[in-house]
Amino acid sequence: MDPSAHWTSFQTWITMDGMKTNFFRPVVATIGVALIVGCSTTHKPDVRYIDPGSPGSKGGTGIESQDIGAAAQKAAQSIVNLPQIAQATVPPTVIITPVVNRSASPIDTDLYTVKLRGILMQYDTGKVRFLARDTSWNENNNEMALRQRGEVQQGQARNAATYDYILTAELRGISGSSGKGRSEYFLVAFKLVDMNDILVWENQYEIKKQGNDSTIYR
Repeated sequence: MDPSAHWTSFQTWITMDGMKTNFFRPVVATIGVALIVGCSTTHKPDVRYIDPGSPGSKGGTGIESQDIGAAAQKAAQSIVNLPQIAQATVPPTVIITPVVNRSASPIDTDLYTVKLRGILMQYDTGKVRFLARDTSWNENNNEMALRQRGEVQQGQARNAATYDYILTAELRGISGSSGKGRSEYFLVAFKLVDMNDILVWENQYEIKKQGNDSTIYR
């Protein structure tokens, strides 16, 4: 937008109407300054960085980033201290299944799964290993097929690892609302099951929120 163009057009309109008087000159000057200042002002968005683990100022009663991190951290601390993990002579292998959401709150279950695995890896001290079939299975099988057809160099034979334990996470919730606001209760249940379907470990993380919630989660 060219501020001078607005100023010139306004002057022309004043001249055509024959209103070039001392009374209108201050008015014309004031409006001209307002046009120039208004058009040249750049709007600055109100955006700032905040700690992903802290409650946001615009948070609602649903599951948010700090809830995901706190639940995953609690589970990780408990798992690595299990006797079956901490005292094993050979580091056991764990596969993490996708998080199951049975609550009414919309969450990205893939994000929750990745967050859980990432925190578990941070607490890992070489006592446990994790399978990552969701990221490597197809690629590794395709590569083996290329080797067998002689289309790429022959490498080490593929011998895919198996697991000793399955780690599951399930989110459930109860919602309530009235004219005064909303109340949300969430239960995140973690389970570690061995190859014989024995429940080795279970831990739960509870979350309860209430307030006048108008936040939209996507």
